[in-house]
Amino acid sequence: QMKEIVAGMKEELGNTDKIPLLLTGDFNAPSHFDWIDATREAHCNVGSFPWPSSVLPTEAGLLDSYRKDHRYPQKDPGITWSPIYKDNGGRPEPMDRIDFIYYKGGLHVESSEVVLVGQPQEEPNHKDNEWTSDHAAVKTVFKITKK
Repeated sequence: QMKEIVAGMKEELGNTDKIPLLLTGDFNAPSHFDWIDATREAHCNVGSFPWPSSVLPTEAGLLDSYRKDHRYPQKDPGITWSPIYKDNGGRPEPMDRIDFIYYKGGLHVESSEVVLVGQPQEEPNHKDNEWTSDHAAVKTVFKITKK
């Protein structure tokens, strides 16, 4: 899917000197910027891993807004999955950053953070959570640098 998305953005990627471009969403996969040797213990003892869902956009010239603001995944993992799902069939659910804001052209990251509202309760007690998603959100504030 990411191959198709990047291919479909080819014209826009070539025009970012005039119009900034954003690619955002829940990609349902971690980032190669997070799965590095320094974070091996947090990722099933796997070190560097080239997740295609993050490698392909960055190879196309897109930048990861959260990692632009938080360069060290061992210090700031930015976990977005999941504030409510903590158990996976009797094993701990993997916690990862799987929601992204990629950008290219004419933008500067002022700040980027993972956001939750309230104190989400884990399943099965999540029915009345103020936060209505099973993901945390990524919020990035950009400054426009080119007119």
